[in-house]
Amino acid sequence: MDNLGFLFAANVFVWGAIFFYVFRLGRSANTLKKDLEALKESLHKSANK
Repeated sequence: MDNLGFLFAANVFVWGAIFFYVFRLGRSANTLKKDLEALKESLHKSANK
């Protein structure tokens, strides 16, 4: 029971790292989605010329 504080700290750290990783993946996915939409638009414009 003496190490309960360390267990709690490790648990908080691991969950924080997981949430940070998921947040970064979401931002990366949004960036890729925007780039893909820009590429589709560019290809659509060049095909209509």
